Amino acid sequence: MKPIIIAMLLLLSSIINPGFAQQDEISTVRLGFTGDIFLGNWATAFIDTFGVDYPFVETTDLFNEMDLVVANLESPITSSDEPYVEKSYLLKARPGISQGLLNANIRAVTLANNHILDYGLAGLTDTFNELDATGIQHFGAGMNVDEALREASFEINGQTIALLGFSATFPEEFWASDTSAGTAFPYDEDVRRRVSQCAAEYDIVVAIFHWGAEKRDTPKDYQVDLAHLCIDNGADFVVGHHPHVVQGIEIYKDVPIFYSLGNFAFASYSETARVGLIADITFEDGAVSEARVIPVNVYNAEVNFQPVGIEGSERADFYAYLLTISEALNPLLITVSADGSIEH
Repeated sequence: MKPIIIAMLLLLSSIINPGFAQQDEISTVRLGFTGDIFLGNWATAFIDTFGVDYPFVETTDLFNEMDLVVANLESPITSSDEPYVEKSYLLKARPGISQGLLNANIRAVTLANNHILDYGLAGLTDTFNELDATGIQHFGAGMNVDEALREASFEINGQTIALLGFSATFPEEFWASDTSAGTAFPYDEDVRRRVSQCAAEYDIVVAIFHWGAEKRDTPKDYQVDLAHLCIDNGADFVVGHHPHVVQGIEIYKDVPIFYSLGNFAFASYSETARVGLIADITFEDGAVSEARVIPVNVYNAEVNFQPVGIEGSERADFYAYLLTISEALNPLLITVSADGSIEH
């Protein structure tokens, strides 16, 4: 993927302050975030034929430029055939696929979503075991609520990073409790407590949510409230997914909020899910200094579960659309340049 695929440049205080920019030593960390990954179903035949690296062929070069890539793993990795609850769609991927994620520099995944317990405790523990064996950190789900609320952590270029995952999606049976395994539901008290605790301990805190309504390109009020709650309590970046389509982007107190990245490598032939985002975020000394969005074609009738960067007129059209769905969230987003950079 060519690095020129850039849709947004946020001129935040940390990069427009000349004194800050002229410091001799600035600790920089570049993080990437993708939307939903599900590598079962129809994707299985392609992986069997071309290997576990197949879904990431067109994006691995970009991901390797980043210090760390974080994704939403939207299914358990398991051989279990015992569903936990009755659902219209049950998702799972075969054991072994996590090596493809690691090879693409995806070294952390949130499991806070509405499919990770489709095959119950067996599927969840199988997923834990495979990710642990592969060396991919996971967060947002656990054997009880305390584990589900636990952060994944990294230290990169001298900066410490905490990743927190929450799922506001149903079924309710998937939500962890004091005595049952599951995902971290974003109760205000838990969000406030965990974000503020991490903000006191880490240089960079990222809150990741599975939320919103499918096929809706604007966030619900509760998404905005939760995102603002995170930032008010010290989060440095907020990002989400679940709608399978891209939602608008907000800047709140100089912190970007990507409400939905849409799909990434997701094994369905949805006619709705056509474009997803990669969020490309650079932090300098613990604060966001640059945020870019990279649109990718995720329309599987064309790309067969292998996302590829969008360029040319299609990219320009998408930039215009992204600005349109972001305007209501950002009265100060006032210009869009020819290369798609948005300034405020």
